[in-house]
Amino acid sequence: MERLKDCNLEHCTPEQVGVKSSAITAFINEINENNLGLQSFTVVRHDKVCAQGFFKPYNKDIPHVLYSMSKSVTSTAVGFAVSEGLINLNDRVVKFFPEYLMSKRPFNRMITVRMLLTMHSDKLITVLDEKGGTDWVQNFFNAPFLLPPNTKFNYISENTTMLSAIITKVTGMSVIDYLYPRIFEPLGIEKPFWESDGKGNNAGGWGLYMKSEDLAKFFLPYIHGGKWKDGTQIIPEIWVKEATRKQVDSVSDGYIDNMMGYGYQFWRNPVPNSYRADGLFGQRCFMFPEYDALVVLNCGEAEDYKVMKIFWKYFPECFGYGELPENKAEYQQMLDTIDNCSVEDLPKSERNRELEEKISGRLITCKTSEFVSVVSITITQMWFKKPGEISEMKLTFDDEKLTFYWKEKEYENTIDVGLNGEYGISKMTLGDVTYHAYSKAAWKEDGTLDLWIRPIETSHVRKFNFRFNDDDTVKITNIMNPTLQELVIYYMTFTGYPVKGDFTKEVIENTVEKLGLPIIEPNFKGKFV
Repeated sequence: MERLKDCNLEHCTPEQVGVKSSAITAFINEINENNLGLQSFTVVRHDKVCAQGFFKPYNKDIPHVLYSMSKSVTSTAVGFAVSEGLINLNDRVVKFFPEYLMSKRPFNRMITVRMLLTMHSDKLITVLDEKGGTDWVQNFFNAPFLLPPNTKFNYISENTTMLSAIITKVTGMSVIDYLYPRIFEPLGIEKPFWESDGKGNNAGGWGLYMKSEDLAKFFLPYIHGGKWKDGTQIIPEIWVKEATRKQVDSVSDGYIDNMMGYGYQFWRNPVPNSYRADGLFGQRCFMFPEYDALVVLNCGEAEDYKVMKIFWKYFPECFGYGELPENKAEYQQMLDTIDNCSVEDLPKSERNRELEEKISGRLITCKTSEFVSVVSITITQMWFKKPGEISEMKLTFDDEKLTFYWKEKEYENTIDVGLNGEYGISKMTLGDVTYHAYSKAAWKEDGTLDLWIRPIETSHVRKFNFRFNDDDTVKITNIMNPTLQELVIYYMTFTGYPVKGDFTKEVIENTVEKLGLPIIEPNFKGKFV
């Protein structure tokens, strides 16, 4: 399908589509008051963007990692393949992979495409299972079973990876290439980047990067029976209906959002006749067909149900009926509030010229674990080409900025770091992925140096603190935000086993800090050479 003539979304004031600007302002203010790490949002009503914001340094031109929102995009590809007669939901998965021996796990022969879509393969696979340099399809077939297939809802991203591999098998194309002429090109969406397995299979269940407004365009047909705003049928109508309705029960405890049932890689919402694409750390696209509206969120909050509690206070209630009178004052207040939004920042401090002269341009060698990277382990753990094991660092100062060099495995990067309160902006490449690094550094009163690196395609900021000792050794404190402790608490809630009580939460966080952090996100030492 060729690009549609009207493939863009018009922007308007909230009042023009029945939304009060004051409601958007109140939502943003409450998010900020609770420091919940929102990074961008786009609100669409009646096919128009009525509110949109990016928390500096995030911006509209840079795509954002989607985590498991990627699953709903893979589901869309499956819908196209089904409508084209390439796949049947009752097909056995083994049918597509005769080259893989199945005798080791006889239950493999029972798994169907439908079971993958509804998270019912009942494979026992964890986020710790190795992806680097391995055969992801073989890994799936080799994995043990928690229960016989189709017994219960068991959410694992590898189910969606297999859907992606099936699409590639039957089309000869990656999911992203298969989708391009069917939805990306018609809607004027530049082909996104999607992590892959080294064999041409997109990750499927994670690893897709898209811009906020492009996400709104992609999912808009899901509130119109698969049609674009001009009436063009983009996604098969029957797939929209089946993918977004409740197909199976999900979890029975935890946060209410996850207890409302699951479709074909879409979650049902606690609001009737609404559904969402859902990813880690608060990546969301909420779809409200009865309100002719959708909302896209990109976020960096580990316990993202905290964001959802506030979201449900304002949405979809703010979607009124009919156009509202113009309210210039409230609209301007909303714009001013959005303009003042930024993520956690590193304050400017006085330069330590004496110490800078002593350490500038000198190589620091260090030994770290395989998990230590500038990019969060929640991203790199799922890569085929993995970075990690930072082995070298160098800090070079001049009158304007700091230049930071580091090496992890075979990957070497040098980035500009702001010392004057402004971000240094550079590109950095790890594995197959190139990021825009927004970075700042500041000296502390105790003589240590804080260095924060935020690849803004991600939800995360890497925080290093350097302590320079008289014997030429360097102690590096290593923090990723959101933290591993927060992520563990979230995961337990997400899987239906919520932590009960502050004491239990504190015990778990302390345990992770003492046992998990030294392995996953350890502090480490270096030495000048």
